[in-house]
Order: sequence, then C-alpha cells, then structure tokens
Amino acid sequence: VVDNIPMFPTSMDTIAYMLETTFTNSAAETAESTATTAADLIGESTLVLTEQTRPVQWLPVFIPVTQQQMEDVEGIEAYVNGRLQYMLRARLDLQILRGDGVAPNLLGTNSVPSILTQAKGADSVPDAVYKGMVQVRATGFAQPSVVFAHPNDWQTVRLLQTADGIYIWGSPADAGPARIWGVPVVETTAARENTMTLGDYANFSALFTKRGITLAVSDSHAHYFTRGMLAIRADMRVSMVHFRASAFCTITGV
Repeated sequence: VVDNIPMFPTSMDTIAYMLETTFTNSAAETAESTATTAADLIGESTLVLTEQTRPVQWLPVFIPVTQQQMEDVEGIEAYVNGRLQYMLRARLDLQILRGDGVAPNLLGTNSVPSILTQAKGADSVPDAVYKGMVQVRATGFAQPSVVFAHPNDWQTVRLLQTADGIYIWGSPADAGPARIWGVPVVETTAARENTMTLGDYANFSALFTKRGITLAVSDSHAHYFTRGMLAIRADMRVSMVHFRASAFCTITGV
C-alpha cells in the first residue's frame, strides 16, 4: 500500500494541511466587453480550502532475542531486522487504509469523512468498480491511480470466466494482469475484506514522515541484562493525510 502513496518529509509533530471542501468551476469563454458598468465580466469560481491538522504518530515494535542467538546464528541479525521492518510496513499499510484517526491511529482512507461509496448490489465486481471510478472522476474531478483489494476479493475477479469457460483475466498458466479498467490493483490483507478502496492517491494523499524506520538494540529491558537477552526495536513516526475526500471511493459488498 505505502508504495502507492506520495511521501513528504516533515520536521513537525503536527501536520497542518488544507482540505478541499468546495470546488466550483466557473471558467467559460467570454466575449470582449465595452460596457462601462461595474458588473463582473469573468465568472467567479469557488475554491474552499479548510485547514485541518493531523498529529504525527509513533509506530514501534520490538523482538526479544538472546545474545547467543545473535552471536552464533549466521545471518540472524539481518533476518530479524528485515522482519521488523516488514512488521512496521504491514501495520502502516493497514493504518493507511483502515486507521480510524483516533490517536494514536492514523486517519485511513476508509475513515475519511464524506468519502464516496459504491455498493456492488446486483452488479458484477468489475461493473461496481467501474461505477466507483466514475464517481471519483465525475464527482471528485480526480483520476483513480490504484485499487486496493483483499486477496479473497480479487480472487473473485481473477477467476471470472466466460460462458464457455475461458478465464477473462488471463490463462491460469499466466500471472494475469493486476489491473482493472486500466488501473493497477494491489492485493493486500490490509484492505477490509468485501470492500475495495480506490482513489487518486497520486495527487490527493500524502504520507508525512518525520522519521523513517530506525533500529535500536538494548539489554536494559526488565530482566534482560541478567539473562543475556536483547531487545531489538524498530520504529517510525508518520502521519497520513487526504487532501480531497471525493477523490476516493470504497466499493462495498464485493
């Protein structure tokens, strides 16, 4: 998930940003006027930007290991460090999509107020996704850049067949296109099952990073010093923002 979100650096502990709440476009062709009255010649547009703030949150995790493990097992340090970083990225993925915004949680896309939504209903999954994309384009004046789907939900799409048994999303011998209506699809367990999330993440979202993933080791935890144990910690500080709610849509009931 995080690979599809623009990342901005920050030195602040609270992110102040502008949420676009109203957009009215009055641009229009206008003939030259020789009138001497004070009436406006050019149409007046409306762009309302409302200041919002989101705190930078701390995302940590640690693993206990013995000093003997770290000394005797070849490659264990690199392995543990890699797994810790994966744990943080997996949790960050979930928070980007599903965080409820109540501290210390991030505000994930699914919890953004006034986000668009499209119920699957009697439609096929591809039809429902396309209707959600149309909402983003027609109402949000944005262009969907990615679709996030739980693997169980994408399975439904991947296994779609024609009446004569031909797989629509490609032969079982091939990986198949991870795209729908031309938009990349990311399969992730961070997505809520039975709900796909799509939107213009490229232009209307940002992950502000005060500190990227850092690693630290200490034996000063509980009884660790007297038992020859180490605590290896990985942590980061981030904040997720969305600049226009109508640039995002959930597809429910898939």
